[in-house]
Amino acid sequence: MADEIGSPHRVHTAQDVVGTLLQGNWAIFAHEWADPDGIDPKHWRDVVEAAAEAVGVDVEFVVIPRRSLTVVFNRAAPPTFEQVRASIEVIERARGTR
Repeated sequence: MADEIGSPHRVHTAQDVVGTLLQGNWAIFAHEWADPDGIDPKHWRDVVEAAAEAVGVDVEFVVIPRRSLTVVFNRAAPPTFEQVRASIEVIERARGTR
């Protein structure tokens, strides 16, 4: 399963996140990516939620405080627990290489 998860990559707009969700994937926001001049985890959730609503995508957010991560997925195509766990492991490894 973890072999199917690619390296983390950043998207630049809420529409990009929604496009990812429409493709049956999910997105993870690492809280350290917060920008002191604008986006923080709550703001990110609000912006993504508004973009998803605009195109009719029903999203679910799962905040994982212990890992400082927020996961978002399309409720019509939810990832499995194992897929999310593998994605979190990829993020954790990427954090370790910085």
